[in-house]
Amino acid sequence: MQKVVNVKEDKSKLFKYLLKFAKPYTKQLLMALFFVIISTLLSLLNPYLVKIAIDDYISGDVIPMVEVKTSEDALNVGGRYFKRTTELKEVPENAKNFTIETHENERYLVEDGKRIEVIDKDVYKDYRQKDISAVTKIGLYYLIAVFSNFLATWIFNFTLGKSGASIIYDIRKLTFNHVLEQNHTFFNNMPVGRLMTRVTSDTQTLSQFYSNVLISFIADFGVIVGIMVLMLKLNYKLALMCFTMIPVIVAISVVFRNIQFRIFRAARTKLSIINTVLNEYLSGMSIIRIFGKERKMEQKFDDRNKDYLDTILKQVKNHAFFRPTIEIIRSLGEAFLIYYGGGQVIKSKIEFGTLFLFITYLKQFFRPIMEITERYNIMQLAFASVEKIIKLLETDTKIRPLPEYAKENKEAEEGSIEFRDVRFSYIPGEEVLKGINFKVKKGESVAFVGATGAGKSSIMSLLARFYDIDSGNIFVDGIDIRTMDTDELRRRLGFVLQDVFLFSGDIKYNITLGEKFNDEAIEAASKRVRADDFVKHLSEGYNTPVQERGSTLSTGQRQLLSFARTILRDPEILILDEATASIDTETEILIQEGLKELMKNRTTIAIAHRLSTISDMDRIYVMNKGEIVEVGNHEELMEKRGYYYRLYQLQLDKKN
Repeated sequence: MQKVVNVKEDKSKLFKYLLKFAKPYTKQLLMALFFVIISTLLSLLNPYLVKIAIDDYISGDVIPMVEVKTSEDALNVGGRYFKRTTELKEVPENAKNFTIETHENERYLVEDGKRIEVIDKDVYKDYRQKDISAVTKIGLYYLIAVFSNFLATWIFNFTLGKSGASIIYDIRKLTFNHVLEQNHTFFNNMPVGRLMTRVTSDTQTLSQFYSNVLISFIADFGVIVGIMVLMLKLNYKLALMCFTMIPVIVAISVVFRNIQFRIFRAARTKLSIINTVLNEYLSGMSIIRIFGKERKMEQKFDDRNKDYLDTILKQVKNHAFFRPTIEIIRSLGEAFLIYYGGGQVIKSKIEFGTLFLFITYLKQFFRPIMEITERYNIMQLAFASVEKIIKLLETDTKIRPLPEYAKENKEAEEGSIEFRDVRFSYIPGEEVLKGINFKVKKGESVAFVGATGAGKSSIMSLLARFYDIDSGNIFVDGIDIRTMDTDELRRRLGFVLQDVFLFSGDIKYNITLGEKFNDEAIEAASKRVRADDFVKHLSEGYNTPVQERGSTLSTGQRQLLSFARTILRDPEILILDEATASIDTETEILIQEGLKELMKNRTTIAIAHRLSTISDMDRIYVMNKGEIVEVGNHEELMEKRGYYYRLYQLQLDKKN
């Protein structure tokens, strides 16, 4: 029974699922986090180094000096010695302040705004040599920080990218494997396009979360907090003035985020619709062409495509408005800093390097704000996608062994089959099989016939346990199939279906389906069903490429390959579901001999529409409305002149 666990839009629960998927890569993600923290610190360090170079060394002439007694590292002006206040551990009380001023290529010692003495050029050059050395060191530190930042960023991006790709690989593998394990009801109720979206598009959306959000979110918050702390430490008044823009930015970001998320979600839904429609149209292309509906389907697809385009254009328009708006606010902030901060520099209330640092940090401050807003939308999309993936993963229709039915097992001959009072319905309350009972011994061949909808193919599906029965028992080799592993059960069965599906690859791959068989076994199997007769005439023999669904091969050739595919595995039980219904008379005659050879010493069940193909069967079960109404071989049933006789005569009349 299908079990769906409802996943509410509980963001904390969804986030836990996202972290659960990432848990196997915790070490790599922590490593990425470590290096993004290093990168963030280095990105904040470099402007600070420039600030130190400007204020402490490049702008050394405007730093106040006081007269000192020692000549060590001091400026000698007319026998008097001067040192910067920043170089002294303690500035003497009531000491007069002196500065250096440049005028007409001469430098003067200035006291209380008056030039009192010219400074010798060689003395000045020697005095500033320590500043040049310090700036050189800072430049070196700057380069080291740049290259270190490059290395940290590279390691971060590589580690995070690799981890994100690996996580998506695991999720996509988990999702696909889960889909493979579901029963046929699941696939009957789930559009293929929707499944494709879950396995491809939705998992790819999660890729953006793991690669661009999970760790980068922390890095962006780190940059914002780091800049705010440094700004407050440098000049809290100027910092608070800059922070007045934050409420405006937050308000704009929230509005943009909400609008963009609604657009993103609508785009995802419409893309899923396009995938579903495209899959449906491509699958039904032959019908579309037969009825001349190409233009109509083209128009319908174009309508869906335009609808998706309109949504994407809304997204582009919204995004095009957001970034320039934030840039304008940032520019206003810079203009304010130039106006107000520049005035403070002129008035010597703050240093020029501090103003430079504020302007630089302001630029850095806005970048993570914009990225957080955009990454928030990616996170919301990831929540929407993981919600759908979780619903898929928690939809459980897998057929599992049921040990409680082991008590029903009994002694039986290998290769035998028994249906005991089997009842089954696809839709509860609407039985398609009503108390079916029959036994087939090893080596016997039986057929099920009846009108469309009588329940013939349902018997095949239940025998392979594509579905579970409502009541009764099905035994294979005396074992209730509900106690068996489905892989073990299906290895005993060999299927030949009316609609043959061939995969992209070559002839050999479509016979072996990727299993390891030697060339001799493959050719021997092909010869038994006469497939070798046409394969050896192909351009590359068994290595001849096959397009999807085998479109380059005839219906008969595809069917012969399916016979070879089944014979190669040598199953105990052979199931033929309308196996020769799509084969022309000449091809049918060609394979009859191979089928007879295949059926020797093997239990065979045939689902037949053309009654002429089952006249040699040991026993024929005639079905009508989910019940077996007649049993016997061809001659016995014809003599009864019952339902089978009427079906046979009807087909004979149509043929004539």
